[in-house]
This record gives sequence, structure tokens and C-alpha cells, in this order.
Amino acid sequence: MATVMICEDDAFLAADLVERVEAGGHTVQGIYGSACDILENLPLVPPDVAIVDLGLADGQTGSAVARVLQKAGTRVIILSGHSNASADLWSIPHTYAAKPVSDELMQHLLEINSARC
Repeated sequence: MATVMICEDDAFLAADLVERVEAGGHTVQGIYGSACDILENLPLVPPDVAIVDLGLADGQTGSAVARVLQKAGTRVIILSGHSNASADLWSIPHTYAAKPVSDELMQHLLEINSARC
């Protein structure tokens, strides 16, 4: 199973994601609400998978976070409520899903991204 970083500034959504990740047998490495928190606390051993919201507490910084995580070897799942995700994502390998995400889809996203770790 994978270690998963949650990058979500909405406390209720983050708590829901923690439950879903743990229900799938994965471990939550940490919950972060802003790009600054993520980049300042990036662990020496990066997580296997990161679930990233594009709009974090410090603005539309999710794509920059995704780029850093991907370069560190972390698989990126983008969850966004925006229909037009971001032109910045074209160069970042990632999996995208529009919010809200069903339990089944969330488990599938974690499964396919964990299998590639």
C-alpha cells in the first residue's frame, strides 16, 4: 500500500479524503492546506502519491506543488472543482478527476497510482 499526502485547504474535504485513503489500506503521510506548508514540510522520503487540489489556501498554487512533488518521484492525483484544470499541468504527469469524487472512483485512482509506485 502507498503513503499518501493530502493537499487540500478545506478541512471537511481533507478529513473525508483521510477516511477514504485509510479505508483503502493506505497511510496518510500528512495533510497540508497551502503550498507554503507543503514545500516547507516536504519529507526527506516523499510520499508515493499526492492528492492535490489546485486552489489551495494561498491561491491557485496546486500546479506548482504538483510539479515539485512529481519531480520528487511522487505520483500526483489532481482533484479540482474547476472544469478547466490548468494550462500549467500539461507538462506534469498526473491523474485528474473533477470534484465531487465517488468512493469508488477515489479507490480506483489510489489503486492505479499505487500500482505504479
